[in-house]
Amino acid sequence: MINTKKQNNLMFIIVILMGGFLSSLTETLLNNAIPAIMREVHVSQTSAQWLNTGYILAVGIMMPLSSYFLNRFRLKPLFITTMVIFLLGTLISVMSSTFTFLLLGRLVQAISVGISMPLTQSLMMLIFPIDKRGSAMGLSSIVIILGPAIGPTLSGWIVDQYSWQMLFIILIPISIIIIILSMIFVRNITQPTGDKLDWKSLALSSLGFGILLYSFSSIGNTGSVDLSSLVMVVVGIIFVILFVIRQLKMEKPMLEMKVFKSISFTKTTILAALSSIALLGVELILPLYVQNVRGVSALDSGLIMLPGAIIMGIISPIAGRLFDKHGIKWLAIIGFGILTLASVPMIWFDHTTSVVLIATLYAIRMLGLGLVMMQLNTSGVNALPAKYLVHGNTVASTFRQVASSLGSALLVTVSTMTAKLSANGHSVTLANTATGYQWTFMVVTGFSLLCFLMAFTLRNNTAAEITG
Repeated sequence: MINTKKQNNLMFIIVILMGGFLSSLTETLLNNAIPAIMREVHVSQTSAQWLNTGYILAVGIMMPLSSYFLNRFRLKPLFITTMVIFLLGTLISVMSSTFTFLLLGRLVQAISVGISMPLTQSLMMLIFPIDKRGSAMGLSSIVIILGPAIGPTLSGWIVDQYSWQMLFIILIPISIIIIILSMIFVRNITQPTGDKLDWKSLALSSLGFGILLYSFSSIGNTGSVDLSSLVMVVVGIIFVILFVIRQLKMEKPMLEMKVFKSISFTKTTILAALSSIALLGVELILPLYVQNVRGVSALDSGLIMLPGAIIMGIISPIAGRLFDKHGIKWLAIIGFGILTLASVPMIWFDHTTSVVLIATLYAIRMLGLGLVMMQLNTSGVNALPAKYLVHGNTVASTFRQVASSLGSALLVTVSTMTAKLSANGHSVTLANTATGYQWTFMVVTGFSLLCFLMAFTLRNNTAAEITG
């Protein structure tokens, strides 16, 4: 006889993970579609890039609010609402005839994603006991990490075969199915606390994180750093500092900064942020390299990255079980060791590098990242008391989002500036462009090596390190 309760629990988890996958997929879904959109709606690359820049900006602003929404509202209506908002943004994008409405649809999607992405991870932490969280997060990483990983491949194939509108059209039936299933299977497992939103905190976080993300994205788009962008970065940092100070003084903060009293949480959050740069930064730079230097198509550049995405999807649940048994330290040492070793040869990538070698090294890097990315987050949250679980997950997610934006901007800037410097005042040639990407991969290797060295300082501790 079928255990109905067990079956419903499984469907509950599946629906939550489906929502997480949908959220993460849109992060990189337009990566290979920007040129086609530019041609069809007649906008410049700088304007078109706002489909990604604006998206990152909106997600980053919404993320600090995730823990408030989860504490303030019942889970079922909250989850359904985020999916309905996502569907609305998708419909606006599909029906848009101008760039303005397309950007509006993308921003509406981002509002949903900014809430649902950390929400998915927090729920997986709440559902599973501490000794099973590694396996749970390994399972969730299949959809949370695999989404951005397969986004470029999927978009390259769809844009090559159909139109960019199809990227949004395929999301409509998936969104509707998730909404229907969530009405049936999602349960109210959280207890609303009736917290009130602190509007001053919201204003400070929105201005701080918004200005920072905008500044980093603008630097990445232009590939240069000027006085105005530096001033904006400083202004953003000031607002973030004011936000943090306010949170530390409040009895019920919007975002609990006391989580950083835990040394393990702080270390794993930093490592997770650097890992996110190593993942998303290379997912941005590698397609540019293989298309601009190696001369392959958008579809082929996506296919080069596909084996790595598949490997990460396979290794992540295995890594989760290993974490539950052995802890984070040696898993991180091995994972970051693999990542560093696979990153070093990329420093010598040029116009003659074998496509097979590129795909192989990228896949090996994804293997190393698959061993550590979600497990770092799990280890950090395990070092917090239960009452800080949701806050800790939201803080870590926000930190990763800002770091990813900063890291991507840094890598694009390094690539552009070193290419210009190697041209020595002349027109930038293919060789100069290749030099720019080589310096970028050198920076990525440096981040990887830093993570490897930091991994030796980690503890396998799974008990809460702070009490209040």
